[in-house]
Amino acid sequence: MAVYTSDVPITKADITGPGEGAWWCLGCGDFGVNSAFQDVVMNLVNEHSVPLENIFALSGIGCSSKEPEMLKVNAYQGQHGRSLPVAIGVAIANPGLKVIDFGGDGDTYAIGMEHFMHSIIRNVNVTLIIMNNQVYGLTKGQAAPTAHTGLRTPSTPNGKQGRSVNPLRLAVAAGAAFVGRGVSWQRRELGELINKAINTNGFSLVDVFSPCVTYHREPGARGSGPIYDWYRKNYVMDIREAWDNMRDQVFTEEEKATLPTQYDPSSPDAALHGLHLISEAAKIGREVTGLLLVDETQPTMAQNVGVSADSAPALLDISLGRNMDGYKTLLAEMR
Repeated sequence: MAVYTSDVPITKADITGPGEGAWWCLGCGDFGVNSAFQDVVMNLVNEHSVPLENIFALSGIGCSSKEPEMLKVNAYQGQHGRSLPVAIGVAIANPGLKVIDFGGDGDTYAIGMEHFMHSIIRNVNVTLIIMNNQVYGLTKGQAAPTAHTGLRTPSTPNGKQGRSVNPLRLAVAAGAAFVGRGVSWQRRELGELINKAINTNGFSLVDVFSPCVTYHREPGARGSGPIYDWYRKNYVMDIREAWDNMRDQVFTEEEKATLPTQYDPSSPDAALHGLHLISEAAKIGREVTGLLLVDETQPTMAQNVGVSADSAPALLDISLGRNMDGYKTLLAEMR
């Protein structure tokens, strides 16, 4: 892997992998996520002097999990829903790395749900980017855990029944350091959100609405243009819009008198406010987007186990010869 300096800035061509353009359907929202993330990588390397070799991308199985193949960075592709345990290992073995895990709503919020929740609880310093399209795109469009009520798919021909998984609500309740949601058709804003997440100390969730133009079908909305229009007009609501328009339903007059004019994701009350707005928006069939929460007050998993970039386990000399006395002492203490 080449080394880049301020005199030799990295370009998009330098980080574009062999999978570029080969995997996703024409118009797929995942292209927007890939483009935004490439902008983030260039910013980290060129503006913040992060060595390219210190950026590590992981994924499981699914349409979203093709992302590492689109990049020229250190990467790992694992099993369906099981990339987060590997991400935890990477982050703890070498806390000096920027660890980014890519997943899908079917990949992470179904078979990978236990890893999702415990990664948040442990507050491992990993950024999880989810390409959320409400369906299992790789296996012909069955309903994913985030599919909205009433969505018709091959596995729900009469419409999805019951509640959907709300990852933002789960992440806020479990104590994530960063919780945000972007949309794939707003590349610049999504890149800014991902950049903030990666530079947050602790577990960061960036859920991204990334429409499936092939299998997500709404009445009168099928294909690239119409399905994006459906999201814009019928589904998404920016957290700032929710803050302005829903305070009357969520808060009492006494509470409103103490609220800031604009939504503040770093406020001590942001978690509670965010949960209220998520619930209120859901009553009218909307999902909030934007930056909901930033809270770096809790120690990370690396801090709790006593490792850091300066004392990375992966970089320690664990050879038998150099550590024989220490091994003998340890074995003696265990007898």
